[in-house]
Amino acid sequence: MRKILSVILVFISFLTWAQEDERNKIIETRIEFIGESLENSDIDFTTYLEDLYFFYDNPINLNQATFDAFSRLHLLTDIQIIAILDYKKSYGSILSIFELAAVEELDKNAIELILPFVTVGENVQEKTNWKKVFTYGKNEIFLRYQRDLQTREGYIPKSDSILAINPNKQYVGSPDKLYFRYRYTYKDKISWGLTGEKDAGEQFFKGAQSKGFDFYSAHIMIKDFGIVQKVVLGDFQANFGQGLTMWSGFNMGKTADVLNVKRYARGLKAYTSVNETNFLRGGGVTLQKKQFDLTVFGSHKRIDANLNLSDTLFGGGFGISSFQSTGFHRTISEIEDRKAVKETILGGATHFTSNNLKIGLTGVYTVYDVPLSTSSQTYSQFNFQGTSNYSMGINYMYFKHKMSFFGEATTSKNKSIAVINGMSWHADPRLDIVMLHRYIDKKNQSLYAAPFAGSTSNENGIYLGAKAKISKQLNISAYYDQFTNNWLKWLTDGPSYGREILLQADYKINYNSSFYIRFKNKITQRDTKDDVVGIDNQVFLNKTNLRFHFSQRISKQISVRSRVEFVKFMYDKNKSNGVLLYQDLIYQFSKIPLRLSARYAIFDTDNYDTRIYAYENDLLYLFSIPSYYNKGIRAYVMAKYDIGQNVDLWIRWGVYSYANVTEISSGLETIYGSKKSDIKLQLKIRI
Repeated sequence: MRKILSVILVFISFLTWAQEDERNKIIETRIEFIGESLENSDIDFTTYLEDLYFFYDNPINLNQATFDAFSRLHLLTDIQIIAILDYKKSYGSILSIFELAAVEELDKNAIELILPFVTVGENVQEKTNWKKVFTYGKNEIFLRYQRDLQTREGYIPKSDSILAINPNKQYVGSPDKLYFRYRYTYKDKISWGLTGEKDAGEQFFKGAQSKGFDFYSAHIMIKDFGIVQKVVLGDFQANFGQGLTMWSGFNMGKTADVLNVKRYARGLKAYTSVNETNFLRGGGVTLQKKQFDLTVFGSHKRIDANLNLSDTLFGGGFGISSFQSTGFHRTISEIEDRKAVKETILGGATHFTSNNLKIGLTGVYTVYDVPLSTSSQTYSQFNFQGTSNYSMGINYMYFKHKMSFFGEATTSKNKSIAVINGMSWHADPRLDIVMLHRYIDKKNQSLYAAPFAGSTSNENGIYLGAKAKISKQLNISAYYDQFTNNWLKWLTDGPSYGREILLQADYKINYNSSFYIRFKNKITQRDTKDDVVGIDNQVFLNKTNLRFHFSQRISKQISVRSRVEFVKFMYDKNKSNGVLLYQDLIYQFSKIPLRLSARYAIFDTDNYDTRIYAYENDLLYLFSIPSYYNKGIRAYVMAKYDIGQNVDLWIRWGVYSYANVTEISSGLETIYGSKKSDIKLQLKIRI
């Protein structure tokens, strides 16, 4: 009876559900979680979050969904996913979406998260019909234009005499940033597409970019074709285990979603982003027969690198001093580094899967046509050098009752060791706990690794996280992460240690109103700024953030978000502070298909160390998480207009106005003045 009542209560609470608004809110929250942990304002999350957009248009059938399909949402823990699958085994097909309330491990918040992306249908396995592939597939075209409205130093014309002395004093291209993407999809079975991008400052159909865009990417992917589970040709990603051996793609670290520390490896995946370095180019195939699967892949592409004369360790000649990962080719020197090195990668993975166990092996071999010579800095002496390397690892997942165990161990050519082990436990309907330990040797040299917390060498740490449901309205989330570095690091001339704490209280006042309070503190060590004789001693860096965030849906048309955040930073005995206040307004017109998003923010920080990151609404598949620092205001307005059913148009304008600076940025990016503004336009066409 209690379960039936729960279903009825959930059903009533969802009668007025605004799914598109809720989808946007969920995606924006995920982006903000991830982006703040990475502290980078220019990250492309396309390949990470495009599944949410896809499943909104093509909801997951709960009666057909596998563990892999649920994991692609990045919204549920593995214990919650297993609980749904076990429920279906015990009670048969799910008859209504609201029957999810009968799954003990799913609370109302979890159901609300996945509701826009799931549906209920018959449990019928549909074979791929090639006639339907070409008849009922979807074509999408994206066109995007971006430009700064102020002139940066790099675009100011220089005299021939100045350029003769230093040709890198000026960008070779226009300040326009251009983007094009075409993609054809049939459900999640077939996908092919082409992407092109020109960054600001790069040439277009001339000079070094005589073929148009500076960066092109293309792919073809076919899934579920008999024994062939997946085939990918062109540009792709390969992710296995917990990211210690092979993980091409961005790395998600610690976030306010404290339970989400486990990697959900997708194996081979088509690449649709515009990050110009962290992908593979070639092909791969995954074969599956009953409980076994086998993946093989190969990649060969040219990558950006800075070359110089190497030492006698490799017999002289040219060597790689550093890889260039920005993807920018705006100056003569950046163009010289473009595609300077050939990279070849061969790899494979195999897995055995039973009801509650999955165990796998991964191997990767990488070779460059030019040797990499390590830096002369002492802290980098264990970094990879030479022309070839290999890594091999074993990974596992094991489920028992309401507990999940996972991990990976890997070794490289130099016999280094890296290990990650984790456990999550649904201890009580109101309490979930997660623990993760990582030991990554200072000699670890896995070249395409992206493990938890981001460190690929020289770290030993333990992470503890918990989420408690205090009441129907109140959730408490917390994590504690402690780590040591047994070898030197950049700006740290000795072993060091640190710890990080996050505590967040989420309170749902009613269906339309909620707020959260977040406390975050991180302590690390770095060399002192004092002049000392010999080796610098270590001092503490202590950063504390305190945030209050309030969300309110005033009506079907109007939503508002308000935030105030304080930051305090201590470098030894030096103190600095910062504050950010902003007000967001989102308005959906009722009689015309127009949606407006706007923000007005005030910020005042003492320095760059007290910068504050905050997510901003942006164009579809463009994610903006800028840092607010110095003193001034920030405002933006974005409009999305649906031109019929098949065309969407976005226009966005944003501006920073500083009160305490007369020059913004540095070098060729310098803007002379106190304002920085930009304009963005995007067109999405569905055929």
